[in-house]
Amino acid sequence: MSETSSNTQGDVTQLLSELKGSPDLMDHILPLIYDDLRQVARCQQARLGSSPTLQTTELVHEAFIKLRQAAGQPIHNRLHLKRLSYLAIRQLIVDHARSKLAAKRGAGQAVESLDDELVADPMLEDESSVLQVNEALERLEQSNPELAEVVIARFFGGYTAEEIGEMLEISVRTVQRHWERARAWLLMDIQAADE
Repeated sequence: MSETSSNTQGDVTQLLSELKGSPDLMDHILPLIYDDLRQVARCQQARLGSSPTLQTTELVHEAFIKLRQAAGQPIHNRLHLKRLSYLAIRQLIVDHARSKLAAKRGAGQAVESLDDELVADPMLEDESSVLQVNEALERLEQSNPELAEVVIARFFGGYTAEEIGEMLEISVRTVQRHWERARAWLLMDIQAADE
């Protein structure tokens, strides 16, 4: 971690404690978290293919608006803020996929499978894939929220096992075990939904 990155993380944590409950909190924090949001948004832009209709900057700004609207809820620390950021981006991507699919009146392609290549080098080319993965994740959240959290951070946030471990305060090995269990669960769930 660079000294600049460490300073930024400290600045975010300090602002969170100083401005707790302030309506201006997000306005002060945006410049400090903008690069994190762009990283997640870039990951999602790559996932949506080479000519997405949802651009990186648009996704970052929409995520910021969502975070700003939720400014009334307590944000405990920088890692909690990162989690809220990738959850906001997940919601935006799913909403975008739903609206595009609705515009096509139900047209869709074959669903991609959820595997390591999809996460490491993602290319979800159609909205129905995004929605199917999201629906399976919603079912996983009901049965095992811890596994779902790891998948959401990795799939929608683009975070590494190390970053997820830090955010969720669990070991990297636990993240890897959760990922493997969640991936197997999701593959079976998606296959069952296809039948």
